[in-house]
Parts: sequence; C-alpha cells; structure tokens
Amino acid sequence: MNQLTVFKVLTYLLIPVALLFGLIDIFMLIMALSNPSILLVVFAIACFVIYLFATLKFLLNGIAINKECKSSLKDWIKVNAYVTLFLSIMFLMNSSATLFIDENTLRKTLGEMMGQQAELAGKISLDFFVKMFRIISGTMLVISAFTVVHVSICFRLLKRYQHLFINE
Repeated sequence: MNQLTVFKVLTYLLIPVALLFGLIDIFMLIMALSNPSILLVVFAIACFVIYLFATLKFLLNGIAINKECKSSLKDWIKVNAYVTLFLSIMFLMNSSATLFIDENTLRKTLGEMMGQQAELAGKISLDFFVKMFRIISGTMLVISAFTVVHVSICFRLLKRYQHLFINE
C-alpha cells in the first residue's frame, strides 16, 4: 500500500476517535472551570481533534479533488500535529508500560486506587477494574500508534502537495 492509501485509511479510522475525544473534551472543559489544573489536558485533546478534522479537510478538498486550500489550513495542521504527536507519544509510552506490568503489581496498585475512591467501594470488583484497565490501555496503544504514523505521513503529504496551498 502506498502512503496516500494508508493516510486515508488511518484518517477514516481516527475520525470516530476524534469525535469521541471531542465530546469528552467538552465535558472536561466544564470540569476545568472548577479545576484549572486539567486545562492543559483539555488543550492537548482539542489539538488532537482539530488536527484530525483539518487533515480530513486537506484530504477531501485538497488531495481528492485537487482543489486549492488556504495556507492557514496548512498552519492549523502543522501546529496541531506537533501537539498531537507529543500527546500520542505520551499515550504510547504510558499504554505500553501499563501492558507490561505484572498482574500482581497492577492488582495491588489498582486496589489502592479503588480504596481511595469511596464511591467505587463495593460497586466495581477489582477483577473487572483490572480487565477494563488492560482493555483501555491496549486500545490507547493502538490509537496512539496509528496517530504517530498518521502524523508522520501527513508531514510528507504536506510537502508533496505544497502546490495546493495558496497565500491569502
């Protein structure tokens, strides 16, 4: 498969993820009003969503139908791609680290976390929590790996299709 085909497939696979992250980001923004320390996370997730929709516009308008795009679209893609790349690498490292933790250490750590959350006590079993943690870590590993590949291909395509961007 050539790069453009991989880029298209990854874009269409990541758009539903961007929609879900965008919805989560809206709720996190509301929570950030009372806890400003999570504003940086809200910003990073928003960059991921903006990056994916900007690349979708570049793919559908620029590459697919060879229509000229504003140079500001290229700027939106590049700026948000750097933040997205950083976020994806962090998720990739976190997810891979959590997948390789031995079962006993993970159960102990998650058990302590559950003990600190009074609202979780007795409602969720430790076995279920460990299983969900592993599933979410695996999912984030795949999503972050796809995103890193997507960003690297996107930079190459921006160079290849430089002629599509016009100055305003």
